[in-house]
This record gives sequence, structure tokens and C-alpha cells, in this order.
Amino acid sequence: MPHRILNEDWSDYDKKKKKWEDRFFFSCDEPWEIDYLIGKIRKHEPTKSDATIRAAIASCCKTISGNKPRETFVKCVMGKL
Repeated sequence: MPHRILNEDWSDYDKKKKKWEDRFFFSCDEPWEIDYLIGKIRKHEPTKSDATIRAAIASCCKTISGNKPRETFVKCVMGKL
């Protein structure tokens, strides 16, 4: 499942990142990034509530320290769901 999400077009996300080199990292401090990821996940997991997805994201934010590579982070979140 994470691969379907990771293989989607993330160009709008990449463009919105403050620094181009940060585009492959997820920031737990940016509400828009959390909302963006929730949207991506809901496409593939429509039965999961926003609250459930947010809880999985929050858990991974605590679990993965420092920079959070997008691929690693999405895999963590999907593993929690």
C-alpha cells in the first residue's frame, strides 16, 4: 500500500516545500503537510477516519527522529494503520 501512495504525483507537494532540497522529507511541524498526507492516504484508505490517520502520523512523528524521509515516513504511517 505505501508504494501506491509513494508512486503518486507529489509535484504540488514538492513545489510547496520551502527549500527544494527538503522535498523528499516530511515535516511534522507543517499542518499543510499533514493535511496533504491525509488526503493521499484517504484516496487509498477511504474507510479510515482523519482522526485515525492523524494518530498514525503523530505516532510516526514521535518514532522517527530528525529528518523524516518521505518514503520511510509514509511506510511508518501505513504500518500503523
